[in-house]
Amino acid sequence: MYGSLKAIQILSLLLVVQAAVLCDLDRGRIPNALILAGLGTGFIYQAVSGGFMGTALFLGGILLPVVLFWPLYYFRMIGAGDIKLMSVVGAFLGPGGCFSCMLRSVLAGGVLAFVLVLRHRNLFSRMFCLAEYVREYRRTGIWKPYLAQADEHARFCFSVPILVGVLVCIGGIF
Repeated sequence: MYGSLKAIQILSLLLVVQAAVLCDLDRGRIPNALILAGLGTGFIYQAVSGGFMGTALFLGGILLPVVLFWPLYYFRMIGAGDIKLMSVVGAFLGPGGCFSCMLRSVLAGGVLAFVLVLRHRNLFSRMFCLAEYVREYRRTGIWKPYLAQADEHARFCFSVPILVGVLVCIGGIF
Protein backbone atom coordinates (compact mmCIF):
# COMPACT_ATOMS: atom_id res chain seq x y z
CA MET A 1 0.00 0.00 0.00
CA TYR A 2 2.86 2.43 0.78
CA GLY A 3 4.21 2.13 -2.77
CA SER A 4 0.87 3.00 -4.34
CA LEU A 5 0.39 5.96 -1.97
CA LYS A 6 3.85 7.23 -2.88
CA ALA A 7 3.03 6.92 -6.59
CA ILE A 8 -0.23 8.83 -6.08
CA GLN A 9 1.67 11.52 -4.16
CA ILE A 10 4.27 11.99 -6.90
CA LEU A 11 1.82 11.86 -9.80
CA SER A 12 -0.60 14.28 -8.13
CA LEU A 13 2.18 16.72 -7.30
CA LEU A 14 3.59 16.56 -10.82
CA LEU A 15 0.15 17.10 -12.38
CA VAL A 16 -0.52 20.21 -10.31
CA VAL A 17 2.94 21.73 -10.79
CA GLN A 18 3.00 21.03 -14.54
CA ALA A 19 -0.48 22.54 -14.96
CA ALA A 20 0.68 25.59 -12.98
CA VAL A 21 3.71 26.02 -15.22
CA LEU A 22 1.55 25.84 -18.35
CA CYS A 23 -0.89 28.42 -16.95
CA ASP A 24 1.94 30.67 -15.80
CA LEU A 25 3.66 30.57 -19.19
CA ASP A 26 0.40 31.10 -21.06
CA ARG A 27 -1.34 33.70 -18.88
CA GLY A 28 1.36 35.01 -16.57
CA ARG A 29 -0.47 33.78 -13.49
CA ILE A 30 -1.38 30.58 -11.66
CA PRO A 31 -5.13 30.13 -11.06
CA ASN A 32 -6.23 29.98 -7.43
CA ALA A 33 -8.55 27.07 -8.31
CA LEU A 34 -5.50 25.02 -9.28
CA ILE A 35 -3.74 25.99 -6.04
CA LEU A 36 -6.81 25.01 -3.99
CA ALA A 37 -7.09 21.69 -5.82
CA GLY A 38 -3.40 21.03 -5.09
CA LEU A 39 -3.74 21.97 -1.43
CA GLY A 40 -6.83 19.79 -1.06
CA THR A 41 -5.17 16.82 -2.71
CA GLY A 42 -2.03 17.33 -0.62
CA PHE A 43 -4.12 17.45 2.56
CA ILE A 44 -5.94 14.23 1.64
CA TYR A 45 -2.63 12.52 0.85
CA GLN A 46 -1.06 13.61 4.15
CA ALA A 47 -4.15 12.71 6.21
CA VAL A 48 -4.46 9.24 4.64
CA SER A 49 -0.76 8.41 4.77
CA GLY A 50 0.09 9.95 8.15
CA GLY A 51 -3.06 10.65 10.12
CA PHE A 52 -2.60 13.38 12.72
CA MET A 53 1.13 13.60 12.02
CA GLY A 54 0.37 13.91 8.31
CA THR A 55 -1.88 16.87 9.06
CA ALA A 56 0.96 18.50 11.00
CA LEU A 57 3.31 17.88 8.06
CA PHE A 58 0.72 19.41 5.74
CA LEU A 59 0.46 22.57 7.85
CA GLY A 60 4.22 22.91 8.24
CA GLY A 61 4.72 22.33 4.54
CA ILE A 62 2.28 25.01 3.44
CA LEU A 63 3.51 27.60 5.95
CA LEU A 64 7.26 27.22 5.31
CA PRO A 65 7.26 28.85 1.82
CA VAL A 66 5.08 31.70 3.06
CA VAL A 67 7.55 32.47 5.85
CA LEU A 68 10.77 32.00 3.85
CA PHE A 69 9.67 33.58 0.56
CA TRP A 70 7.82 36.52 2.13
CA PRO A 71 10.83 38.89 1.86
CA LEU A 72 11.13 38.10 -1.85
CA TYR A 73 7.43 38.81 -2.30
CA TYR A 74 7.68 42.02 -0.26
CA PHE A 75 10.22 43.39 -2.74
CA ARG A 76 8.20 41.94 -5.65
CA MET A 77 11.05 39.66 -6.69
CA ILE A 78 8.65 36.71 -6.68
CA GLY A 79 4.91 36.52 -7.24
CA ALA A 80 2.21 35.41 -4.83
CA GLY A 81 1.30 32.55 -7.19
CA ASP A 82 4.84 31.20 -6.92
CA ILE A 83 4.63 31.17 -3.13
CA LYS A 84 1.24 29.47 -3.27
CA LEU A 85 2.60 26.89 -5.72
CA MET A 86 5.52 26.19 -3.40
CA SER A 87 2.97 25.78 -0.58
CA VAL A 88 1.28 23.10 -2.69
CA VAL A 89 4.66 21.39 -2.96
CA GLY A 90 4.94 21.64 0.84
CA ALA A 91 1.45 20.16 1.21
CA PHE A 92 2.66 17.00 -0.53
CA LEU A 93 6.27 16.82 0.69
CA GLY A 94 6.01 18.28 4.19
CA PRO A 95 8.38 20.95 5.54
CA GLY A 96 11.60 18.97 5.09
CA GLY A 97 10.89 18.01 1.50
CA CYS A 98 9.58 21.49 0.80
CA PHE A 99 12.73 23.14 2.12
CA SER A 100 14.88 20.86 -0.01
CA CYS A 101 12.73 21.65 -3.03
CA MET A 102 12.90 25.39 -2.28
CA LEU A 103 16.69 25.30 -2.26
CA ARG A 104 16.79 23.42 -5.54
CA SER A 105 14.21 25.76 -7.08
CA VAL A 106 16.17 28.86 -6.08
CA LEU A 107 19.32 27.29 -7.52
CA ALA A 108 17.49 26.40 -10.74
CA GLY A 109 16.09 29.94 -10.86
CA GLY A 110 19.59 31.36 -10.50
CA VAL A 111 20.87 29.17 -13.32
CA LEU A 112 17.91 30.15 -15.52
CA ALA A 113 18.44 33.86 -14.75
CA PHE A 114 22.14 33.54 -15.61
CA VAL A 115 21.35 31.79 -18.89
CA LEU A 116 18.81 34.51 -19.77
CA VAL A 117 21.32 37.25 -18.94
CA LEU A 118 23.87 35.58 -21.21
CA ARG A 119 21.30 35.07 -23.96
CA HIS A 120 20.13 38.68 -23.87
CA ARG A 121 23.64 40.01 -23.24
CA ASN A 122 22.47 42.32 -20.49
CA LEU A 123 24.61 41.30 -17.51
CA PHE A 124 26.00 44.78 -16.90
CA SER A 125 22.64 46.51 -17.24
CA ARG A 126 21.05 44.00 -14.81
CA MET A 127 23.92 44.45 -12.32
CA PHE A 128 23.59 48.23 -12.65
CA CYS A 129 19.82 47.98 -12.12
CA LEU A 130 20.30 45.91 -8.94
CA ALA A 131 22.98 48.24 -7.58
CA GLU A 132 20.78 51.25 -8.32
CA TYR A 133 17.82 49.59 -6.62
CA VAL A 134 19.83 48.81 -3.46
CA ARG A 135 21.34 52.31 -3.42
CA GLU A 136 17.92 53.95 -3.78
CA TYR A 137 16.42 51.78 -1.04
CA ARG A 138 19.29 52.55 1.34
CA ARG A 139 19.02 56.27 0.57
CA THR A 140 15.25 56.61 0.99
CA GLY A 141 14.26 53.60 3.08
CA ILE A 142 11.23 53.28 0.81
CA TRP A 143 10.74 50.03 -1.03
CA LYS A 144 9.48 49.91 -4.56
CA PRO A 145 8.78 46.79 -6.61
CA TYR A 146 12.14 45.62 -7.92
CA LEU A 147 10.96 44.84 -11.42
CA ALA A 148 8.58 47.79 -11.76
CA GLN A 149 10.58 49.43 -14.54
CA ALA A 150 12.42 46.36 -15.79
CA ASP A 151 12.15 45.28 -19.37
CA GLU A 152 10.69 41.93 -20.38
CA HIS A 153 14.16 40.37 -20.60
CA ALA A 154 14.49 40.73 -16.82
CA ARG A 155 11.40 38.64 -16.05
CA PHE A 156 10.71 34.93 -16.09
CA CYS A 157 8.15 32.57 -14.61
CA PHE A 158 9.51 31.15 -11.35
CA SER A 159 7.10 28.24 -11.67
CA VAL A 160 9.57 26.70 -14.15
CA PRO A 161 12.41 26.50 -11.57
CA ILE A 162 9.85 25.18 -9.06
CA LEU A 163 9.07 22.34 -11.48
CA VAL A 164 12.79 21.64 -11.86
CA GLY A 165 13.18 21.64 -8.07
CA VAL A 166 10.30 19.18 -7.71
CA LEU A 167 11.73 16.89 -10.40
CA VAL A 168 15.14 16.88 -8.71
CA CYS A 169 13.61 16.21 -5.27
CA ILE A 170 11.49 13.27 -6.42
CA GLY A 171 14.35 11.82 -8.43
CA GLY A 172 12.93 12.66 -11.86
CA ILE A 173 16.14 14.44 -12.89
CA PHE A 174 19.66 13.22 -12.10
